[in-house]
Amino acid sequence: MKTQIELARQGVITREMRCVAEDEGFIPEEIRKRVAEGKVVIPCNPVRPNQKTCGIGEGLRTKVNASIGTSSDIVDVELELRKAKIAEEEHVDTLMELSAGGILI
Repeated sequence: MKTQIELARQGVITREMRCVAEDEGFIPEEIRKRVAEGKVVIPCNPVRPNQKTCGIGEGLRTKVNASIGTSSDIVDVELELRKAKIAEEEHVDTLMELSAGGILI
């Protein structure tokens, strides 16, 4: 499966690029061009097809990211789930799970 940047460099405008263009007030071709140039990224995991699509990069609105995860000092799954719920309630743009110690299920 090809990545967003590979497709953009081939001149293909993906569904994700169209979504970002609509959300950001651009024409799809401009988003495709910026992705092809490496100025915009669109995090996209084909294994998770129902994820929210957002573009990050030059000329786009600022995004808010929330990070959750365990560490070698603290492994508290309930705490991380509470943080994820708060992030969702606050409508963050992205949520990253960055566990470095212990397993977050």
